[in-house]
Amino acid sequence: MGTLGKILLFVNFAAFGGLTYFATLSWSARQAAAASALKHQLVITGMPVAAPAGAEVDSGSVPLGTLVSGFFPVDAVRPSLLEAHFANTSSEEFAGTPFPRTQMDAIDTAKKKADAKLSGMAPAEQIAQLAGRYTADPASTRVVFTPGWLANMAETYAERALIRRLADPTVWERQPDKKEANAKTLLEMFARRFEALSKVDAKQADAEAAAVKEATDAVRKANDDARRKFSVYTALLGAAEPDADAVATAGRDAEAALNKLNAEYAKLQGVLATVGTTASRDEGDRRKRIAHVLMNLADNAGWQTRVALTVGLRTYLAALSDQANRFQKMAGSAEQQIILDQARFADEYELLKSLAVGQSLLLKSQVGVRIDLQGQRAKDEEAVTQRRLLAEDRRTTFAAVQERVAAQLAAQAETERRLFEVQKAVGDTLRKNSALEADLTAAENK
Repeated sequence: MGTLGKILLFVNFAAFGGLTYFATLSWSARQAAAASALKHQLVITGMPVAAPAGAEVDSGSVPLGTLVSGFFPVDAVRPSLLEAHFANTSSEEFAGTPFPRTQMDAIDTAKKKADAKLSGMAPAEQIAQLAGRYTADPASTRVVFTPGWLANMAETYAERALIRRLADPTVWERQPDKKEANAKTLLEMFARRFEALSKVDAKQADAEAAAVKEATDAVRKANDDARRKFSVYTALLGAAEPDADAVATAGRDAEAALNKLNAEYAKLQGVLATVGTTASRDEGDRRKRIAHVLMNLADNAGWQTRVALTVGLRTYLAALSDQANRFQKMAGSAEQQIILDQARFADEYELLKSLAVGQSLLLKSQVGVRIDLQGQRAKDEEAVTQRRLLAEDRRTTFAAVQERVAAQLAAQAETERRLFEVQKAVGDTLRKNSALEADLTAAENK
């Protein structure tokens, strides 16, 4: 090879080296740009709900099945990229792994961690963790409710009211067996919350929403009927001259209405206890439900960041907006309930005040009557005493008269006896005179 050939060969090698260098720089830049674009896409849309169909589990790559910038498919990614993506967001309380491969992976891991935590608790602690706890505020006499997992996940005011009722310790004091039963109910509700995330079934969601509405309407109707009948009962009871039969009938009607209200409320509790089985209406609703469950397990910044990166900021913000709207509706329902309770209290207070005033006047009148009767009784007792003394005097006088009459009768009897003897002697004398007169007459005739 000549000198010119060697020079040309060297130039070719130098050009190839330069081309290789610049190609490597371009590939590295493209890889960095692609990684940055993918991270941006993951921040917006989050991890896939489930592994793509047909994806193979490989420790060297994580299947994604997502689109970057809406055009470029990314089937898999290196685990190191996701580890860097989820850095400083780990929460050992519910995460347990450096990063979730899918949203359902995050749900399953969180459920296992939560179950492990609940399994080591007593029923009262389970209720406090799932529903919440009531604690006395040392700064005031108020009792503060600290919500648990399910209370934060509640989607309606009725569901939150049910959960608060299950957490009420005063019920346990009256019915100790309720503690275990309430803990079991809450555990079942918590499990259904996670089970509902595994499927999309719009028909089931509509059917269960209709069942909740029907049970709620039945409770509202029974409540209105009970209020009406109790108003009738209290009105009859507060009448100036209450009719005993009408009051008894109204009382039985009010009691029957209250029993029906309790029965309808028990049915509503049964329906609300299964609200976690409500399936997602579509894939977007499923994503928001996943975000809703995960974000309400813990409120620390690391966990919330992990949830946001898992479900995506778009879904995370939508779930937050839905939660804010739910809380606003709950607050409105609570305020409306306070207004209704205040109005009912005012009505019942005025009725009971009128009843109390009437009863006080009646009591005052009865006290006056009782005082008058007590005075009349004292007078009657004094008159009876006088009558007794007079009767005793009359008995004494009567006994003395009886004695005098008896003595006079005895004297009269003695006088009559003597008179009888005189009359007998006179009779004997008359008989003798008659005999002598007869003898004289016979002597004269001779």
